[in-house]
Order: sequence, then C-alpha cells, then structure tokens
Amino acid sequence: MSRCLRLKLGSIVLRTAFVVGLAATTAPAQINTDIIEKHRADLQKQASEIATKRERGTQPEDWLFNLADGVTARQITFYSDGAPCYGRIFFPKGFTTRGKWPAVVVGHGINAQAVGIEKYAARFAERGLVAMAIDYRTYGYSAGDVLLLEPDSTTDARAVWEKDARIKIKRTNLNNFRETEDFRAAVSYIQTEPGVDPERIGVWGSSNGASVVLMVAALDSRVKAVVAQVGAVGGLTASGPVAIPPQMMADGIKRARTGQGGEVDGGFSFRSKIDMWSNQLNREFRPGALLDRIPETTKILWMPAEKDELIPPRGANGPYAGAKAFKGTSQVIEMPYITHFQMYSFTAFEVGSNLAADWFLKYLGTSETLLKEKALTNRKWKIENRNR
Repeated sequence: MSRCLRLKLGSIVLRTAFVVGLAATTAPAQINTDIIEKHRADLQKQASEIATKRERGTQPEDWLFNLADGVTARQITFYSDGAPCYGRIFFPKGFTTRGKWPAVVVGHGINAQAVGIEKYAARFAERGLVAMAIDYRTYGYSAGDVLLLEPDSTTDARAVWEKDARIKIKRTNLNNFRETEDFRAAVSYIQTEPGVDPERIGVWGSSNGASVVLMVAALDSRVKAVVAQVGAVGGLTASGPVAIPPQMMADGIKRARTGQGGEVDGGFSFRSKIDMWSNQLNREFRPGALLDRIPETTKILWMPAEKDELIPPRGANGPYAGAKAFKGTSQVIEMPYITHFQMYSFTAFEVGSNLAADWFLKYLGTSETLLKEKALTNRKWKIENRNR
C-alpha cells in the first residue's frame, strides 16, 4: 500500500498517504455526475478553508498518494525525437499481458513535473485502466536540450557521428508544440506495451496540458477519448497569425543572431527561468483552431473549475465555448467553488479524478468489456455454424 513519490528538487523523497473528494455541474450528460452533489459540502469547505486554499500553485503535500491494493507501477524511458523522456506506467489490479487493456497517457501543465500528477495515473489504474504519467522534454526526469559550445565539424558523409565536444544542457524549454510531440511519442510507447489494446488509447491533460491534449487529438487518430481539466481552448475565435509585440520581436532577433534571448520567470508550482520567446511561441499554439480536425468519434470531457482565476470557464476560449464548437460527443462538468490550483487536491482531486476515470471507462471500455465482446462474438459464430 505504500508509494514513494520522488521529487526532483534536490534529492527529497516523500512518503505518505492521501485522502479526499470534489463537486460539479454539467452540460448534456454522458456520464453521471451524482458524485458532485454527494460531495458538494466538502467541496465548499475545501474552497473556503485557509489550509486548503491554493493561490499560486500546488503544494508538495498535494502530490502525495498511496497505491491502491493490487496496483503496480514501473518507471520507463520513452524517446521523443531521440531525447530520452521519463514515464511511469501504472497497472491495474489483475493486469495480465494476455489481456487487452485500455490505456491513458497523463501529462502535466505549464512548467511542471510528472510528480505533481502521477496520482491521477494511479487513480486511473485503481479504476481499471493502464495509465502512463510523463515528463515533457527538459522537465522533471526527462532529458534537457543539448547545445554545442564549439563549431560542429561533422558532415553529411555519415548519418551519425560520435565525438567529444563541449556542450551545455538547457532545461525548462516551455514549448507547447514540442509537448504535443512528446505526448504522441508516449502514445506510441504505451500502445505497444504488452497487454495494452492499441485501439483504445486516451489522453488526460490539466491546465496548459489540457490545451496540449486537444492538439494531440486533432493530430493523432489513435486518440479515442480526451479529458481536458482546467484548460483553455486557445484560438477558437482567432483569424490570421498572432501579432508579435516589439519587445518579442527584438527578443526573437536576438535569439536568431546570438543563440539565446531573454529569460523570464515561469511556472507556478515549479518555478524556473524560461525563454522569454516561450510566451510568444505558446500564444501561437491554437488547438481551438483545429477542433474541426478532431474526429467526431473522439469523446471529449471538459472539466473547468468554477472559480478558476487563470482560465475563466465561460470565456471566449474557455471549455464551454470549446464544447459548443466541437461537433462530436462531449460534456462539460464544472467544479463548483473550486479555483485552478485547488483542483489537484483534497475533495476536488477525488471527484475530478473519478469523473475522468468514468469518462475513459465509458468510451475506452475495460479489459472485461473486451473479453465479453469476444465471448459474445465466439458464441454467435458457434450458433451460426451449428445452424448451417
């Protein structure tokens, strides 16, 4: 029952348990939301008490969890454009490689790390899904960007060279376009994991990661179900390219001529320096403009927080507008009273993670569901052959 959470802020190792619950409201129902009314009082209490307020990020105690009985986990390395990336796969009780289990890739938000959202993957595994939490390139335990500090003497005479060279390794490269690539690489990894059904893959993302999973769904036909928690749908009403302010223009020119532009503070729960150009680049990331590319057969659950101080649920690029624009099956479940960073802890986590699991189980099914379908097919085949 114990679970060790490794936090890459020095060599701290945290061990503890975790408990809690949440609440919400809905658009046209696809999954039942009674759990919200059941925990409404607890949710209101979480929103109002000083100890459970979260104003500028989550806290280390919010990342802690215990593995449910029978759930196991394994750390893996997957590769995105050649760079080694961190992943941790959680397997449900009774998992066997002889089965065909649905799987979900779980990704974090802006300037964050997998340790903050692994408990969602653990919850999905507890509910019967294989789930893989990831760090994007240059974050957490994934590789940084390797940059040469001397002239490159290699040529096209060979595809691969090995040589000694002076390098620098750059961390926290906040780039939503690359995070989309990382998600797709993780999908490629998990779909070939023994015991996983490659035809039943979902993606879960929160905050900035919610925007990323929408882009993944627009580009990758393997994704069959999406949960976008407390995220925006950037570009819904946009037309034409994003304007480049003079300060950003100057920074872009400096980056092109010198190899490095300005740096600014980035992130909330995990603070670090990021390239100033990241702010421009990520404004150009517009999943809302590609909603019509998401197949109508892909199911989307939007999960905003009523009191979200960063992303107003009913804004022009908010989840309600996204659900209205998307032509396929979707549902909005709004969490009453809760702010952006309160979504990750206490009652809000409990209800939010279980509603997300409900969504994936409804639209990806379970291992047992597939076995029953096969048994029914075999039974029909036997009857048909008997009647010939």
